Amino acid sequence: MSSQPTPEAADASPDVHLAEVPDAEPAPPNPWVSGRPADLLPGHRLVTITGGDLWMEAEAFVYEMYVKIGYTEPSPRHQVEELARWSDRSRFHAVLDEHDSVIGTIRTIFGSYAELPVSQFERTDHHDPDPVCEFSSLVVDPTQRSTGVIEHLYRAGWLDAWRSGSNAVVALIDDWLFQAFRDTYRLPFRKIGISQHYMGSDPVPVAMPLQGADYHDLAAENPQFWAWTLEALTAEEVRDWRLPIVLLDQPDDSPGQAVVQVEVPDGQAAGAGPAGS
Repeated sequence: MSSQPTPEAADASPDVHLAEVPDAEPAPPNPWVSGRPADLLPGHRLVTITGGDLWMEAEAFVYEMYVKIGYTEPSPRHQVEELARWSDRSRFHAVLDEHDSVIGTIRTIFGSYAELPVSQFERTDHHDPDPVCEFSSLVVDPTQRSTGVIEHLYRAGWLDAWRSGSNAVVALIDDWLFQAFRDTYRLPFRKIGISQHYMGSDPVPVAMPLQGADYHDLAAENPQFWAWTLEALTAEEVRDWRLPIVLLDQPDDSPGQAVVQVEVPDGQAAGAGPAGS
């Protein structure tokens, strides 16, 4: 990981033919991209939660963090009441520590745009069709910063969104986190609505399409992060979703060139070529 600030605090919350592409100029090396995330610490593990005691634990973890930073009011049910009505269309992805305590969460909420929390904001960009997946409750214990937790949560949520058949990820996030996702990770988020005061902050609605072509720039500009992202997918998913493939001449964040190869159904080259890593 680079020294560029990344959103680990994510108190942050409030979704086959390979061909080298000719005639593409290498992008200049960028020292500020995230690079390959850290592995989870020994004893830490990623789980998906759909109910039971662990669900209540995840709800309580988010609630306690949100109360502490002023995102929600205290509730006798120890859950974020503003999100309670979406529980039946949600699931949690969480990182547990060696004692099976929750240390990080992301909530994925599925449905049409009009059915999700993001619909409470004025929408100005209607490019992404339904259904969509909303990311919410992206929260990491502050003592676990720089340990790869937030990246593993993001990847789990992103993969959940793809596998659900959603057409885009949507979210309500603060502007600083939007900039971090765009600049540090090169994620193809864009603003799709008007910011307003909500749950103690002033987030803006954003979207990230789930279309392979929209990830070519990410693959070229942050190739180690993209290669790590693809490690969680099957070969069939990479092919079927027509995602760019990165071949690295260095396995880690060492200086070097990354050659981006893209699947194109008609056999024609598309996407990006060699890029500085």
